Amino acid sequence: MENGKNKKVIAAGLLVMSLTMACNSALAPILAEVGKFFPDAGDSAIQIVLTLINLTTLPAMILEPMLEPKITKRDIAIIGTALMLIGGLMPQVLNSQLWMLYAASVVIGVGLSFVVVTSSSLISDYFTGLDKSRVMGFQSIFVSIGGTIIAKGSGLLTAMAGWKRGYLVFLIALPIIVIILLTVPKGETTPQAEKGEKSGISGSMVYFGALCLITGIFVATFNTNIAMYIDRKGIGDASTAGTVASIMQVIGIVGGLVLGFVVKTFKRFTIGASILVMAAGTALVGLTTSFPTICVGAVLVGIGFAIRNPGAVTFGANMVPAAQASLAIAIISATYNVGNFISAYVVNPLANMLGEDIANRFIVSAAALAVIGIVACIKAPTTDAQALDSQN
Repeated sequence: MENGKNKKVIAAGLLVMSLTMACNSALAPILAEVGKFFPDAGDSAIQIVLTLINLTTLPAMILEPMLEPKITKRDIAIIGTALMLIGGLMPQVLNSQLWMLYAASVVIGVGLSFVVVTSSSLISDYFTGLDKSRVMGFQSIFVSIGGTIIAKGSGLLTAMAGWKRGYLVFLIALPIIVIILLTVPKGETTPQAEKGEKSGISGSMVYFGALCLITGIFVATFNTNIAMYIDRKGIGDASTAGTVASIMQVIGIVGGLVLGFVVKTFKRFTIGASILVMAAGTALVGLTTSFPTICVGAVLVGIGFAIRNPGAVTFGANMVPAAQASLAIAIISATYNVGNFISAYVVNPLANMLGEDIANRFIVSAAALAVIGIVACIKAPTTDAQALDSQN
């Protein structure tokens, strides 16, 4: 790796690169309007517009490490950011059929996958020890800032000009690409020999991936249902949903600031504790139609999300040799995103067993997350040493 540029400049570029990592929030506020535009489509079909992004990450994240011997990580990140921009522009002209939105989601998903893996991997390349932990914490903050801008921007654009224009929030990718080019060294491709030195996937990593998959199923309920919940309960419109989604993202700044402290305090219990916090927030939403209480729920989900996601990626990278970091990050992120994709097919039928009220989806997910959080505390996916590795 090139180290000619000041580490602070490189860190700034990597953090800006992370602004689009919560791009799913761009689509959350528009789902209710998309549903009205396609009245014959069921809720699950509409939710796929959002969750298909997550499904796409599985093959794309597995593909990304294979590209590293041919393309530098920085350039892969730029390609990914450009793909997200293209995916956001597609619905401006291709919007008459639901499959066209699915196609846009696939393009966005591939781009997101490239950015998620390379941004976290580049942080591990350029920073070690406490510095890595700090940058990872700041990355969580920038993910939240980006998610806030994207969610609120999408909600406002949708309220003002319709759901098609909500996608234009992805124009944020343009200045991000320029900043990456100016601040992050091009670097070097990863030698094929290094990539070939693999000892297989450990049982602990398989368990961690399975835990991420199941967690992703029930965490996704918030983003995929909040717009429809607010609309059907008469609480507000797309702009209101965008406000709630942005609250979840902006509160992640707090999560990013306290990430290091939380890991030092909870160690291997960090993942389980963060899931329990998200369970509490999800329950609050499902048990009320009060907008302030829903916002409190969004705050709790946002804090848990901001601790769990970077924590999982960091712990996963700490569980393997440096040469396998990209693969570990891909496994942790991809399994979680696949869980997001199948969420509607699992949560909706379970919730319907309790009745047709959309609130049941939040209640079922909250109960499931509580169980998952307890399991993750009893059988933590990492050891204290692995959890604290980035703190040394």
